[in-house]
Order: sequence, then structure tokens, then C-alpha cells
Amino acid sequence: SSLGLTGSFSSLPGLGDTFNIDTRRPKIIAGSKEAYFGYTVQQHDIGGKKWLVVGAPYETNGQQKTGDVYKCPVTSDSHSNCTKLNLAPLSQGRVTLSNVSERKDNMRLGLSLATNPRDSSFLACSPLWSHECGSSYYTTGMCSRVNSNFRFSKTVAPALQRCQTYMDIIIVLDGSNSIYPWVEVQHFLINILKKFYIGPGQIQVGVVQYGEDVVHEFHLNDYRSVKDVVAAASHIEQRGGTETRTAYGIEFARSEAFQKGGRKGAKRVMIVITDGESHDSPDLEKVIEDSEKDNVTRYAVAVS
Repeated sequence: SSLGLTGSFSSLPGLGDTFNIDTRRPKIIAGSKEAYFGYTVQQHDIGGKKWLVVGAPYETNGQQKTGDVYKCPVTSDSHSNCTKLNLAPLSQGRVTLSNVSERKDNMRLGLSLATNPRDSSFLACSPLWSHECGSSYYTTGMCSRVNSNFRFSKTVAPALQRCQTYMDIIIVLDGSNSIYPWVEVQHFLINILKKFYIGPGQIQVGVVQYGEDVVHEFHLNDYRSVKDVVAAASHIEQRGGTETRTAYGIEFARSEAFQKGGRKGAKRVMIVITDGESHDSPDLEKVIEDSEKDNVTRYAVAVS
């Protein structure tokens, strides 16, 4: 029997339902005009059973117009019911990259399809998929490999590049008794955090507080947004201490804090916020040398 696809093409001037040469026994596969159903079509054969893989690059999933792909059985029936593969929704965890701040709205999944006859798999591509780096978005596109049983296999993004904001930042916060009033230091800390581009594939922040002892306030991978980090920082209470052991705080950050959720390849940055002279200043030279060896970039901020 002959095949016809209705969808995006029927919205073009002068065109209605489309058929191949045999118009007497057409097989009509209908879809949404708004989703541009039928923009791309590939034949798919699994163990002798024939299918059509159909792209709908304007398909809506939730609140986003991500695009998607349908599978349509080729049978003797005059009409066939197609099934959406649901490759795009975030809840499905399929067409996505977990280590970047991605933007999936209008990414046009299904605008390009390519089959692999060797293993009956196919690629569904989203040429307008983009990811966030700092204040900019980069449109690099991505493709998803789907195996012969229409199950998502893996994501392919060969043009993806690591952001310059791929950093692990540890803030070493002086919480000794000499810091007063604490609320002003807390506000200063929050103002710093609000300037960071925190998110997957960008900046992670951890905070340690020191005086006589050093404690983790939160680890690098505890929070993944500016909002959550600022909320956590607003609940940090001053722990006090009669001594200001800055060298101890730096060493603790270098040897322990960067190990708690730190990422391979991320630039390491340490920001020390203190109000005065350290009680363990003879140890500073050694801990600074160790930080240099570990390629930790250090900044000191004086508060008074």
C-alpha cells in the first residue's frame, strides 16, 4: 500500500494531505501541524517489522517547545497510531546532559534524523540545543542515539566545550571572636555569592569556617544554584574562638574541602575572608607552598 504523511507540509500554501504515486490505496499517518509532524521521516526495520521514524521539531513537552520523535508502525490498516518516544522531557532523563546548565526550549529535536542500517539504531538531533556559560548561551547542538528497540542509548554532543566558569571555589571564612558584627560579614559573603555563575558545568561553592577549629559549613556539591547557596549562607552562624588560625583554615580547605565534591579538571579557587593577623602565621608559608603545588588560586579579603 502507499504511504502519506500529514502534518507540517499541509500547512504550506496549496498543499493538503501528501501521498506517493498510488493515491487509490493511501496509508495516511496524521500528526500535529503545530508540531511540524513529518518534517523528517526515516524508514526503520526491526526483525522484519517495518516502522517509520517521524520528527516533530516543534512538539511541546510541558512548558517547553523542545521537539520530539514518533514511531509509526507500517501495517495494512489504512490509518496508523503513532507513539511519541518522549525523548525530550526533563522528567524522563533522556536527551539531556547532567554536567551542564542546558537550555532545551526551541532546541528542535527531530529536525534531523539519521538511521544506521548496521544495528537498526538511529540518531535524532537537536541543532538548536544550547548551554549556559556565565552570562552567555552557546548553541552547539546535540544528538541522541536510540537503539533498535526505540530505547534511548546515549547523548552525543561533539561541539560542546567546557565553560571558562568551570570552577570549584572554597570560601575560608574567619568566624573567630574578633569578627563583629557577624551580620555584616554574612551580608558581605552573600554579596560575593550572588556574583557567581553557580550551576552544573559552571561554578561550585563550598564554605568552611575557622577560628581555633575548622568546620565544613557546606560542601562543593551540596547546592547547584545561586538561590540555594545564598539561602545556605544566610543560615551560617558564627562559631567563635579566641584564636584566628588562618594557616589551619587554608590547609583544611586545600586538603579536605576540595575533596568533598570537587570535580576533575575544574579550576580551584580559594577565597580567605579574615579580619586580622593569624595566630599561626609561622605556618602560613608552608600551607601557601602546598596550595601552589595543588594549583589553587588564592585571594585574601580583609574585613574590619
